[in-house]
Amino acid sequence: MPDALFVYGTLMQGFPLHHLLEGRAEFLGEGQIKARLFSLGGFPGAVEDPRGVVVGEVYQSEEMADLLMPIDAEEEYDPADEAGSLFIRREVPVRLREEGRTVRAWVYFYNGPLSRARPIPSGSWKSFLDVGGERPAG
Repeated sequence: MPDALFVYGTLMQGFPLHHLLEGRAEFLGEGQIKARLFSLGGFPGAVEDPRGVVVGEVYQSEEMADLLMPIDAEEEYDPADEAGSLFIRREVPVRLREEGRTVRAWVYFYNGPLSRARPIPSGSWKSFLDVGGERPAG
């Protein structure tokens, strides 16, 4: 099990769900994964795509299993019912932007319909909000 978590939306610093990480995980830096990012209204969702890039933050914790339990609940992820989960948690390679090295980390990928989703070509939820995207849920 990886001891790192990649976040790209409401779990990042300054966003409503960051309290689930604050004081419980060490910030390793900014990172990026191969995926595409969409606005789902008040929160983003990433979907796996080898041609896209999503940027976010990487956190590390020796207590990752305990850390993930409340996040799984917030992300509506049920490992026993992935088909019925809003997000699914997967292990992926994450490139740490400043260091250039790659770490294995958990990430939550969106598992719902994209029919009403709005693409975020920059791959950055923060940049999207800075240029007038939706306000974050929370």
